[in-house]
Amino acid sequence: MRVFVIGDEDTVVGFRFAGVAGTVVEGREEALRALNEAMERQDAVVIIPEPVANTIREEISRIRYYEALPLIVEVPGRQGPLGEAPPLFRLIRESVGIKF
Repeated sequence: MRVFVIGDEDTVVGFRFAGVAGTVVEGREEALRALNEAMERQDAVVIIPEPVANTIREEISRIRYYEALPLIVEVPGRQGPLGEAPPLFRLIRESVGIKF
Protein backbone atom coordinates (compact mmCIF):
# COMPACT_ATOMS: atom_id res chain seq x y z
CA MET A 1 0.00 0.00 0.00
CA ARG A 2 1.54 3.26 -1.14
CA VAL A 3 0.86 6.48 0.77
CA PHE A 4 1.57 9.81 -0.91
CA VAL A 5 1.27 13.41 0.26
CA ILE A 6 0.43 16.46 -1.87
CA GLY A 7 0.82 19.86 -0.24
CA ASP A 8 2.88 22.81 0.82
CA GLU A 9 6.59 22.42 1.52
CA ASP A 10 6.23 22.14 5.31
CA THR A 11 3.65 19.37 5.05
CA VAL A 12 5.56 17.37 2.45
CA VAL A 13 8.86 17.66 4.32
CA GLY A 14 7.19 16.65 7.59
CA PHE A 15 5.74 13.52 6.04
CA ARG A 16 9.07 12.70 4.39
CA PHE A 17 10.54 12.39 7.89
CA ALA A 18 7.98 9.62 8.44
CA GLY A 19 8.98 7.92 5.19
CA VAL A 20 6.07 9.15 3.07
CA ALA A 21 6.84 10.37 -0.46
CA GLY A 22 5.21 13.54 -1.69
CA THR A 23 5.02 16.47 -4.05
CA VAL A 24 5.16 20.15 -3.16
CA VAL A 25 2.48 22.09 -5.04
CA GLU A 26 1.66 25.75 -5.41
CA GLY A 27 -1.76 26.37 -6.84
CA ARG A 28 -4.68 24.51 -8.30
CA GLU A 29 -3.08 23.27 -11.52
CA GLU A 30 -0.08 21.71 -9.76
CA ALA A 31 -2.37 20.10 -7.19
CA LEU A 32 -4.59 18.60 -9.91
CA ARG A 33 -1.57 17.31 -11.81
CA ALA A 34 -0.12 15.69 -8.66
CA LEU A 35 -3.48 14.11 -7.79
CA ASN A 36 -3.87 12.69 -11.31
CA GLU A 37 -0.34 11.26 -11.14
CA ALA A 38 -1.13 9.63 -7.79
CA MET A 39 -4.21 8.04 -9.33
CA GLU A 40 -2.21 6.78 -12.33
CA ARG A 41 0.31 5.17 -9.93
CA GLN A 42 -2.63 3.69 -8.05
CA ASP A 43 -1.52 5.10 -4.71
CA ALA A 44 -3.75 3.72 -1.96
CA VAL A 45 -3.84 6.81 0.28
CA VAL A 46 -3.29 10.46 -0.64
CA ILE A 47 -2.82 12.96 2.17
CA ILE A 48 -3.68 16.58 1.36
CA PRO A 49 -3.71 19.63 3.67
CA GLU A 50 -7.09 21.39 3.86
CA PRO A 51 -5.97 24.61 2.09
CA VAL A 52 -4.73 22.61 -0.92
CA ALA A 53 -7.79 20.34 -0.87
CA ASN A 54 -10.07 23.36 -1.02
CA THR A 55 -8.51 24.41 -4.33
CA ILE A 56 -9.45 21.06 -5.92
CA ARG A 57 -12.61 20.28 -3.94
CA GLU A 58 -14.69 19.16 -6.96
CA GLU A 59 -12.11 16.59 -8.06
CA ILE A 60 -11.69 15.27 -4.52
CA SER A 61 -15.45 14.84 -4.16
CA ARG A 62 -15.63 13.02 -7.49
CA ILE A 63 -12.85 10.63 -6.45
CA ARG A 64 -14.38 9.98 -3.02
CA TYR A 65 -17.76 9.08 -4.47
CA TYR A 66 -16.88 7.32 -7.73
CA GLU A 67 -13.39 5.80 -7.44
CA ALA A 68 -12.18 2.90 -5.32
CA LEU A 69 -8.72 4.42 -4.90
CA PRO A 70 -7.13 6.51 -3.61
CA LEU A 71 -8.50 7.14 -0.15
CA ILE A 72 -8.04 10.90 0.25
CA VAL A 73 -7.26 12.08 3.78
CA GLU A 74 -7.37 15.79 4.54
CA VAL A 75 -5.14 17.07 7.32
CA PRO A 76 -4.94 20.55 8.84
CA GLY A 77 -2.56 22.98 7.15
CA ARG A 78 0.19 25.04 8.78
CA GLN A 79 -2.33 27.44 10.29
CA GLY A 80 -4.32 24.64 11.90
CA PRO A 81 -7.79 23.33 11.10
CA LEU A 82 -9.86 25.58 8.83
CA GLY A 83 -13.09 24.66 10.55
CA GLU A 84 -14.55 22.21 12.95
CA ALA A 85 -13.24 18.74 12.15
CA PRO A 86 -15.94 16.33 10.98
CA PRO A 87 -16.56 13.30 13.17
CA LEU A 88 -14.32 10.34 12.39
CA PHE A 89 -17.23 8.04 11.65
CA ARG A 90 -18.61 10.47 9.06
CA LEU A 91 -15.22 10.68 7.35
CA ILE A 92 -14.99 6.90 7.17
CA ARG A 93 -18.54 6.61 5.85
CA GLU A 94 -17.93 9.24 3.14
CA SER A 95 -14.55 7.86 2.12
CA VAL A 96 -15.12 4.12 2.33
CA GLY A 97 -18.87 3.75 2.39
CA ILE A 98 -18.99 1.77 5.65
CA LYS A 99 -21.62 2.69 8.24
CA PHE A 100 -21.00 2.12 11.95
